[in-house]
Amino acid sequence: MAPARTRIKTEASSIRPSQIEGRVVKKRGTLLESLANKKGTPGIKVERGVKVKAEPVTTVPRSGDDGGEGPFPGFSRPYEEECRSVTRRLIELHGDPQKGWRSGEGDDADAEARHLIHGEDRLQVEVERVSVLDSLVGTILSQNTTDKTSHKAYASLKSAFPTWESVRTGDPSKVAESIKVGGLSEIKTGRIQSILSAVHKERGECSLEHLRSMSDEYIKRYLSAFKGVGPKTVSCVLMFCLQRPDFPVDVHVWKLAVALGWVPAKASREQTYEHLNRKVPSDVKYDLHVLLVEHGKVFNNDAKHLRPCVKEALRRIN
Repeated sequence: MAPARTRIKTEASSIRPSQIEGRVVKKRGTLLESLANKKGTPGIKVERGVKVKAEPVTTVPRSGDDGGEGPFPGFSRPYEEECRSVTRRLIELHGDPQKGWRSGEGDDADAEARHLIHGEDRLQVEVERVSVLDSLVGTILSQNTTDKTSHKAYASLKSAFPTWESVRTGDPSKVAESIKVGGLSEIKTGRIQSILSAVHKERGECSLEHLRSMSDEYIKRYLSAFKGVGPKTVSCVLMFCLQRPDFPVDVHVWKLAVALGWVPAKASREQTYEHLNRKVPSDVKYDLHVLLVEHGKVFNNDAKHLRPCVKEALRRIN
């Protein structure tokens, strides 16, 4: 255990509460950001033998449909009422992200998941994340690992290399050693140093703060040009750091969306992101994302607790 404790903040918690399309995003700790960042493996079959059952496709005409845009033209779901109904049900199950989390009941595995999700298992040594570059690197470090180890990797990196300039010019083997706990350290080191070198060459410094004044589409194009930065990573930066109304899709959100019939059964995670980012109302994107991730972790991506409210929402629409 390290001798000192430094409070960690995500980008969302390091600035004042703001509005995302009318919904207040309150100050949060690191856990809300990390919920979005665990990268899963492709496939429809879920760990521990739980299979995702895709709901039948329902395409009831409505105003405000995609109009041919997106990966699934004419695929109407999820409807706005579905999104709001599922969000309300998830709040009943897991608590309101805007008001803090409450502990749930369940077996030991569920209790462990809730313990971590609800922020009771804080790292002894934590660091502040406040910049766009902090957010981007932290999200890259979270790929293919757990929330807890990604926090450790980030804290270790900043302890060994306090500035992004020192990471850029550092010995790759030493940088990799500092993030070894998070796994894939050599690959992540190469990607991080490549990004830092490109940014420094373009901007004359290791900073991405200029993105704060740019449009969502510009930010997506800019960040996606870097190797190892996919739609989920960019979406996490947009939502948690820049507080934009975007909807990250991790493996939990993806599998639950398939199970609820919100996307076709064979939809990829990237297609699911493109579709849901158009369909989910902006004012519930933050809550619905965070709650779906938690639900997926706690209930192993089982949608049985959510199907009744979806069916009721569809009944009202029809």
